[in-house]
Amino acid sequence: MKKLVLLIFTVCMGGGIAASAQEVSQQKLDSLNQALSDMSARVKETEAAESNRAIWKDRSKYFNLNYVNQKLSPDIDGWDKLGGGELKSDFGAAIVWGKTYYLHKKPLAGMIKFGIDWSWMDLNYAQYKVEAYDYDTDELYSEKAHQLEYGMQIGPSVTINPVHHLKVSAYFRVTPSYSMMYLNDEFYHHYATFCNTGFAVAWKVLSVGCEWRWGKASYDGLGLNLDDLEGDYSDGDFSGDIPSADDVLTDLQDLKLKTKSFRVYFSFRF
Repeated sequence: MKKLVLLIFTVCMGGGIAASAQEVSQQKLDSLNQALSDMSARVKETEAAESNRAIWKDRSKYFNLNYVNQKLSPDIDGWDKLGGGELKSDFGAAIVWGKTYYLHKKPLAGMIKFGIDWSWMDLNYAQYKVEAYDYDTDELYSEKAHQLEYGMQIGPSVTINPVHHLKVSAYFRVTPSYSMMYLNDEFYHHYATFCNTGFAVAWKVLSVGCEWRWGKASYDGLGLNLDDLEGDYSDGDFSGDIPSADDVLTDLQDLKLKTKSFRVYFSFRF
């Protein structure tokens, strides 16, 4: 009888110990699984942050080298200044340098970001060939005309990152500028507001894009009056009246012109 009781007690104790050991093992396994889950979550979070930095933050600045095809036409007044026609550029180039400031940290739907583009430099140059008539020789001849603008762009943009480092962006920007022209030995200048809209495709540091640009201004003109530069040289000395700046420089009639440009550019993102 004693042996039977002892046997039953031993079996019960063994079962309790086994159950306790199994419970401890299960707790350790649960703890290990939780630790692995936490570690995996941290790894994914780190990878997402690194991907966000590499795709968005490290590629927010842009430096564009543009080829420019530009047209210059009268805006009602000034038509006769250009011979009644439209000038088309023989050559044009532009440099644009700026940055996109994204409005939210995480991409919407995992791939879309809205931002504000600010270009602190938009330098645009175009050269034209102007046909003119020489009444003395009764012949046509051509002269070069030059147009230069410096401005700053600002406006909204949207960027889509469909896969890996590929990004497609579209934008609209307003560009306050100062515009200058040298045309037919006359200098014209004035403030001008341009608008730019376009799109670009980027892969890591490299990007290509195109944009349309338009604006108009009423230019103030200055001419050089060579008739007042009179004087005689006698024995190496200059004699005669010395003209003042007001005598030499003459104000010209305002010239109202419209500018339209098409730009194709190669860009660096950094």
